[in-house]
Amino acid sequence: MKKVTYIFILLCLILETHITFSQTQHNKTHIDSLRNIYINSSGREKLENYLELSRAYWEQDPSEAIQISFEALAHATNLDYYKEAAKAMYYLGCAYHVNNQYGLSLEYLHDAYRYSKTHNFSKINAETTLQLGIVYYQLDNFKKCYDLAQEAYDVFNKIEDQRGKIKSLNLIGLYFKSQNKHDLASGYLDEALKSAKALKDNKLISTILNDLGNYYADKGDILKAIKIYEEAVSYHQDNSQNYNVALFELNLAILYLKHNENDKAFDHLNKGYTIAKNIKSHRLYSKYYDFLSQYHKKEKNYSAALSAYQTAQAYKDSIIANQQSNKIIDLEVKQATRDKDIENESLREENQTKDGKILRQYIIGLSLLITLMISFFILFIRTRNNRKQREILQLEKSLANQHATEISKKNKALHKSEGELKTANETKDKMFSLIAHDLRGSVGNISNGLRMLIGEEDLDFSEEEKKEFLGSLFHSANNSYELLENLLAWARNQSHSIIPNLELVNLEPIILSNMELLSELGKIKSIKTFTSTDNKIDIFCDRNMIQTVLRNFISNAIKFTNKNGIIEIRTEVREHFVSVSIIDNGVGMRKDQIQNIHKGLTTDGTANEKGTGIGLALCRDFLSKNHSWFNVISEVDKGSTFTFTVPRQPLSEKEFKELVKKEASYSLLNL
Repeated sequence: MKKVTYIFILLCLILETHITFSQTQHNKTHIDSLRNIYINSSGREKLENYLELSRAYWEQDPSEAIQISFEALAHATNLDYYKEAAKAMYYLGCAYHVNNQYGLSLEYLHDAYRYSKTHNFSKINAETTLQLGIVYYQLDNFKKCYDLAQEAYDVFNKIEDQRGKIKSLNLIGLYFKSQNKHDLASGYLDEALKSAKALKDNKLISTILNDLGNYYADKGDILKAIKIYEEAVSYHQDNSQNYNVALFELNLAILYLKHNENDKAFDHLNKGYTIAKNIKSHRLYSKYYDFLSQYHKKEKNYSAALSAYQTAQAYKDSIIANQQSNKIIDLEVKQATRDKDIENESLREENQTKDGKILRQYIIGLSLLITLMISFFILFIRTRNNRKQREILQLEKSLANQHATEISKKNKALHKSEGELKTANETKDKMFSLIAHDLRGSVGNISNGLRMLIGEEDLDFSEEEKKEFLGSLFHSANNSYELLENLLAWARNQSHSIIPNLELVNLEPIILSNMELLSELGKIKSIKTFTSTDNKIDIFCDRNMIQTVLRNFISNAIKFTNKNGIIEIRTEVREHFVSVSIIDNGVGMRKDQIQNIHKGLTTDGTANEKGTGIGLALCRDFLSKNHSWFNVISEVDKGSTFTFTVPRQPLSEKEFKELVKKEASYSLLNL
């Protein structure tokens, strides 16, 4: 009976893979068809086809879509095709949004908004306005999002675009969801869904169902959310947007995980992975391995969970690399545009000079003619010519002075950039020197220890000596791993490529996973790590950043706690914030040592563990990006308490500064 069941499951998976592969082939055929149409067309039609090719790449390969849109924008600008230029700006903003580059997305969307409004391109202006609202919603600027959604609705209503009106209603519903006005939110979302079904637009229906699913998931109604997501997938199965189908499958998986139906979650994870594999989407791979890591944690397979987590990080690094490449392309295009403007300005000046010469020749000829006719007018004409000559000379002098001023400003900016680069290089060299020293020490300890074990056959260690010797090697290896991991996170953070993904997350899994991850390190020194409070509380943060902060604090506590010590993790829930304390009974610190922590200086641990200060510097930066902070209380020989505080709900900058003043204790170091 079991064999029959396994065969049936296998056949279902094969059928699912075949369907997904067919859909992927359909997408590829669609793109190839657009390329053929583009090659065989010309003029404005050729440019329109090129823009549609860019749109086809939005979900499958955003980097390719960005490059194609740039080329289309250059062509449209050179040919003075104003409508296509506005559309190219809008498409660039959309492609950057899909690629999670919100700054560049806003830049090009605002350009498209102004350009389309100036030239009265109502349809493009409405679409751009709506897209701006979506980006501001994802950046938590909800007031701006609401104003833009209302403006877009008014324009769509004026041009009688029913589909645009529905999308605007859906965004207004999301705005009221962000304000926790559930009656208004569900009312707008339901109205949008009803209108989309009347329009029989499956793609629009599935998008609204996805937002409804998120709405009920955020409210904690997991069963309702699952039901809606399954309905969304059914509407999307016959659609060519396979990326969204995969995303729905992964969303279903995470909901089933929350509902503790792990088998169903694993089934939907596999479906999502199959689609991601066929369309080769690194963003879907990243989400898949993130959720797979959570699945293995549920199954208590922590080694597999760690492996999946590391794979997800690798795909995220790949996405960041693509984003950096797109930034370089953007700079190159902007430079090319500036060069084109300079060339045009030069041509205009040359034409003005030629016109001036022609004018002077005309005046001279006219003067000669008038001289032959009436001598009186000769003096008048000469006076007029002299006046014009003086004006031309003054203009040339003014232009020369302006040019000199611009060159001076550019030289000052260049010197300033050189100074900043020199300072950054000195900081980098100092940091790398410290890292090289610590890595050389740790790797040297491992190498010498292993050489001793391999080369000296007559070594006679007791069990206690052997345990202590291997523990020393483990410390060296762990220190090297911790240093490299913090270094990678620090480097990404310094390049400003890490953008916090703020969301409501449960604190308990973060604490338990870090305790499990560092348990082996604690066992080396016989240190007991436990939590004394109920940690089932939601916090608003970037999960990965808070994971890194907690891991560094627990690792430091182990480092500065003697053998047979105790480390306690305690949470305190307040009205607007949650405080997490890592309390050890280790060696403690003097006041000057506490000050050194905030200066990036560290001391050796109780087992001579090394540190560079990168970990604490990274914690400070990550907490700052999460509207959070940390403080330290310590007493020599009695232990230390590291406490970091995180918001319980989304906060604007103004709300954060007002609410943080009401807390019983806090540090101004990171404000």
